[in-house]
Amino acid sequence: MHRPLLLDERSRPDFGDHYLRLLEDAKHVVVATSRIRLRGLRLEPRALGAPRGIRVLLMELSGLTLSMEAERLAEEPRGRDRLLSLVSLLNTGRLQVRSSPLGGWSPDFSVFTGSAGEETVLIGPHWLDRPYPHRGPALGSLHVGAAATSVRLRFEELWAEAHPVGDAVLDLLSSALERCSPLRG
Repeated sequence: MHRPLLLDERSRPDFGDHYLRLLEDAKHVVVATSRIRLRGLRLEPRALGAPRGIRVLLMELSGLTLSMEAERLAEEPRGRDRLLSLVSLLNTGRLQVRSSPLGGWSPDFSVFTGSAGEETVLIGPHWLDRPYPHRGPALGSLHVGAAATSVRLRFEELWAEAHPVGDAVLDLLSSALERCSPLRG
């Protein structure tokens, strides 16, 4: 039996470290987050390569904000690689995105299904980049097994009621990459 693990901004490994390790070992991932934060994703192409399926559920999606963030990232080599990975995942259908502006959850959470079928949930602020946006505690927790399965089942309910926005996200990211293409210089 796995005991829950409490995480805060001082934990080592921290929330982001746990997230990346779980992502690299996951067969499937479901994510419910209030909004996309492209700058803080810290997701390298190799981390995104493991899961066969990633479903992201957003409470808030601003096309203007996403487009501006994508353009800033597209101007940096590492950021451009991250955007290209996301575009590839969206094009292949391995990454699906839905929005639930009238739904809601708190706090953000991600459920990772490992290769052996075990489920792990990370609950808390999905800030993968440092420094955190405030000086106070950033509390999160990690749970394995029945608790994670329960959260994934709740995600499925939210997902069923949400609206597909993957094509719009793909268009915004692709347009930002095109506008910031080194060949257009």
